[in-house]
Amino acid sequence: MAAKKSVPTRTVLIIDVGTSSVKAALFDENGRTLRSADAPVTTASPQPGWVEQDPALWWKATVEAVQALAVDAVPIAITLTGSMQNVILLGREGVSLRPALLYSDARVSEKEMAALKKHLPKDFENRIGNRAEPALCLFRLDWLLNHEGGTMAKVERVLFGAKDAMIHRMTGRAVVDPTCATTTGLLNLAARHWDATILAAIGMSPAILPDILDADALAGPLLPEPAAALGLVPGIPVYVGAGDGGATAWGTASEQHDRPHAYLGTTGWIAATMPYSVAKPPRDAYTLAAPVGTDVIVISPFLAAGLAIDWFAGIAGRPVAELYAAAETHDASPPGALFLPYLIGERAPFSDRAVRGAFLGLDREQASDTLAYAVLEGLAHAIRDNLDALPIPPKTIALAGGVAGCLTVAHLIADVTGARVTVPSASRIVTAYGAFRIIAPIIGLAPKGTAKSAATKAKASRKSGAAGSDETVVAPRPERAKRAARRFAAYRQAAAQARALAEALDPAL
Repeated sequence: MAAKKSVPTRTVLIIDVGTSSVKAALFDENGRTLRSADAPVTTASPQPGWVEQDPALWWKATVEAVQALAVDAVPIAITLTGSMQNVILLGREGVSLRPALLYSDARVSEKEMAALKKHLPKDFENRIGNRAEPALCLFRLDWLLNHEGGTMAKVERVLFGAKDAMIHRMTGRAVVDPTCATTTGLLNLAARHWDATILAAIGMSPAILPDILDADALAGPLLPEPAAALGLVPGIPVYVGAGDGGATAWGTASEQHDRPHAYLGTTGWIAATMPYSVAKPPRDAYTLAAPVGTDVIVISPFLAAGLAIDWFAGIAGRPVAELYAAAETHDASPPGALFLPYLIGERAPFSDRAVRGAFLGLDREQASDTLAYAVLEGLAHAIRDNLDALPIPPKTIALAGGVAGCLTVAHLIADVTGARVTVPSASRIVTAYGAFRIIAPIIGLAPKGTAKSAATKAKASRKSGAAGSDETVVAPRPERAKRAARRFAAYRQAAAQARALAEALDPAL
């Protein structure tokens, strides 16, 4: 009897261009992670408030991460995700003209922003579906025009997502997904295309902007030169993918309207997917076009999540994992210290780049273990503070990102929000899994968590959980409800005081 031939596993390569590292992951056709690898990315701050990264370093990290996977079979597709709201200037032959300005860059002054707003349409906010604020790429492009006019004169293309810079390197095509495009201040959110009225008002040619394509659209085949660098064969289809906010929604199965997600990576946010008519933008939280379809994602982002615990680990001289374990030991009898995570200002639920963080309630009995717990509790408070900006009272919150690996955070979020918190076992790669889920139907795959029909989507997603794996469910602790409410009220009061003191504490004044 002839031996049964084994069927080769079809694989998909996902590249996640994050702020602190590039992650590469190889998924099988069912959405299971076969292997993953990381390569670090460095950030530069040439002046206070400036935050830049060199796209050449993104590519170097991408090459290192993909090569580390030792891909031994040709993937059927490549797709990407990554940080949004960046400004990337490309000149001739796609060469980056200067370091990219990141979403957290705060060089645009209120005076400069006000000057540009005078030239924008009166219904600017209604057109873009969001409030006018300095983080919009539009205002940083104006800053570059005013301060680096020589560089801007050489621009052939502008890109807005870190993953889009990698797609351009891999395929030669300039693209952006709808989610990332929303963060520019140039997209008409209702129509999901570049707004001609806004472009005309600021004198910007649409020719330098990337093509807006749904996240499941084909960007192009992998070109020979980048294929050789990555250790892959040319011709593999490369898909547009989604900015991290959109990909994480799909990775946590929170494209469902009743399941918001919270993300705790270097930065953090809480977000919910809903119809445009329910969101009714503009509102105080961001409203982003979903990566595919017609829904929107209402997202309230804050600037310091993993950044805060990494900062404290450096101060304490201890590894982050060790601090997570130490904090867990204090959960039975929580310390009194309170932490405000405004290390580089804040973006939401209020926009204030001058406010700074603080520890309150310190005493001589406290040490790094107890302060690590306070930092984690501060992140839970930031989640609750931003949750109040969403137009839904959730029963369940899906938690993702690297910090989600510490279950103490999940317990604290459940306590302060009163909602159940679900944590996928593969929380660190949930954004990559979301990028996989988005393209799976297009390439003929039906992974766990992705239904074959709309009628069974919710059932399938709940059964499998996020990231195609089991999830841990953490319920609010009734005995902690009063304490959580009291602490959160103190957090909000302390935040108001920190904002009032910002000018007096400014070292530059």
